[in-house]
Amino acid sequence: MDKEQWYSQCLALLESTPHAIVALVGGLPPALLQATDGQGTWNARQVLEHLVWCEVDDWMPRVRLILAEQDRVAFTPFDREGGAKRYADWSLDRLGAEFLRLRAESLGTLRALNLGTEQLTLPGRHPSLGIVNMAQLIASWVAHDLAHLDQIARTLARQYRTDVGPWRDFMRVLREE
Repeated sequence: MDKEQWYSQCLALLESTPHAIVALVGGLPPALLQATDGQGTWNARQVLEHLVWCEVDDWMPRVRLILAEQDRVAFTPFDREGGAKRYADWSLDRLGAEFLRLRAESLGTLRALNLGTEQLTLPGRHPSLGIVNMAQLIASWVAHDLAHLDQIARTLARQYRTDVGPWRDFMRVLREE
């Protein structure tokens, strides 16, 4: 697959995943929104707060930094808990709307940048990973969205682990592995 087709697929996923996440968590009762996979894991609301914060302080600032400075200036370390600090008092509906708004803005900017093969190979400097490139950053953005969609779905499914009875053996998401 050429880089142009690859990039187009990335943009399609970056456009669809926020809608899937917002649709999945919107309207859930508080018990499901607060459910976790155990100690030290996030619930659906915390994931959404994190994703909104990523739109503000992670992905696009790093895209812009690579374009402006390449690897001469390291990315600012990302505060994974920044969303909880900033959005703790927001309603779920407001959070979802903000995620969709910010992602649309990010995608508008990405499309306007019209990144080509040359820009996708530009280096950046991650504070702990070292040298990365634009394509890796964008692929990580896509995978990050999908990982959190999976995390939310897995956490919700596991709330029914005992209720499904013997069907548990047919549902990989419910098995301990």
